Amino acid sequence: MRSRYTAFALGGLGDYLIRTWDTDAIDPALTAEQLDRQEQQWLGLEILDAHENGARATVEFKAHCRPFGAGPAATPQVLHERSRFRRRQGVWRYVDGIIDPPTAATASRNAPCPCGSGKKAKRCCLR
Repeated sequence: MRSRYTAFALGGLGDYLIRTWDTDAIDPALTAEQLDRQEQQWLGLEILDAHENGARATVEFKAHCRPFGAGPAATPQVLHERSRFRRRQGVWRYVDGIIDPPTAATASRNAPCPCGSGKKAKRCCLR
C-alpha cells in the first residue's frame, strides 16, 4: 500500500502501478499514461487498519491531498478507502477498493464486517 501511494505521490510511475495491480482485476483499457496524470498534490498517507488472511489482505487508509493550483491555503481533501490485495507468487497486488467505507459502528451485528475480514461484525470489529 505504501509503495503504491508513493508511486501516485511522485508521479511518472504508472508502469509500476499497473505491474502491482492484480491481472484479474485491472481494467485492460487503463494505461500508464492515465495513471501518470497528476491532479493532486499528495500530502500524506495514514494507515488506519490492515488485515491479512492467507493470500488476501485489506488495508484501510486515508490519503491527504490538495488539488494542483488550489494554493497552500486551500483545505486539504481526504481520500478514505479500504483496499483489497491478493498475494500471487509471493507478491501483493492491488485488487480494488471501497471509497469512504462503512464503519463497524454502522454495521448490523449479523452483517459481514465492513473491515473485509469475512466474519460477522459482532465477531470482529463490534467486539
